[in-house]
Amino acid sequence: MPAAIEMLDSGDATWVRVGRRMLELERSEWGARAFSSREMRRQVSDRNAVIGTLWDRGTLLGFAVAGPGWSEARASLFNVLIDPSHRGRGLVWPLMAEVERELAARGFADLDIDARVDNGFADAIERRYGSRALVVDADHPSPYGPQRTIRVTLPRREPPRTRDAERASAIRARAARRARPRREVAG
Repeated sequence: MPAAIEMLDSGDATWVRVGRRMLELERSEWGARAFSSREMRRQVSDRNAVIGTLWDRGTLLGFAVAGPGWSEARASLFNVLIDPSHRGRGLVWPLMAEVERELAARGFADLDIDARVDNGFADAIERRYGSRALVVDADHPSPYGPQRTIRVTLPRREPPRTRDAERASAIRARAARRARPRREVAG
């Protein structure tokens, strides 16, 4: 059975549901440099957070958490992790695509990603996103090893058309036609 992606609502209930496993993955990856339980809970509980999760047979295999960044139009990727036993299968990309969709739906234009250099993630992001990726801070030191900050332009999303939206558009068009001045016909 292939892994399934589930987008979760942010909040304390989500932290209760997945927090322990997220911490386990975080600590297995980073050891003493891992985000604290408090920091991870803050990220997941923030009402503005976008949380994508990856599951296989009821087990959380990975997650991505993003939210508002330094400007209203730009989001930041706070954390993304895939269980080491499931890496190298391309699972991060469909997970990221769902997070991007949700961010775009919320009106964000860009996503800033501080990506690790030594594990190849920074290079993979640049390859994956191509012309949508812009390096805004070249390889620089961090407590997590060398990182590269890459800004990814999110695809524009048009809001879905609904009957109500179509009806409102038709009403506006009729009103605009009625408001136009009429030409007098000389006769």
